[in-house]
Amino acid sequence: MTIERVMLACSIVLGLVQILLAAHFKTKERGLDWDLGPRDEPEKPLGIIAGRLQRASANFLETFPFFAAAVLMAAVAGATTG
Repeated sequence: MTIERVMLACSIVLGLVQILLAAHFKTKERGLDWDLGPRDEPEKPLGIIAGRLQRASANFLETFPFFAAAVLMAAVAGATTG
């Protein structure tokens, strides 16, 4: 397996961890009732840690598709190294 594919696999794991951590801390702050509710009312602001984790998760979700596409394009083109 090339280094690019290893980094892609590690990025997937990192992304899952970020999403789960952000969800955990958001649920811890707002409560399970808010998570399971209709969310018709405005959200209350998140605290420092939960807010940072939410922003990190959003940043990852914005940039990961471009990284994955670049790795897959390099693999298809045969432009990877051992």
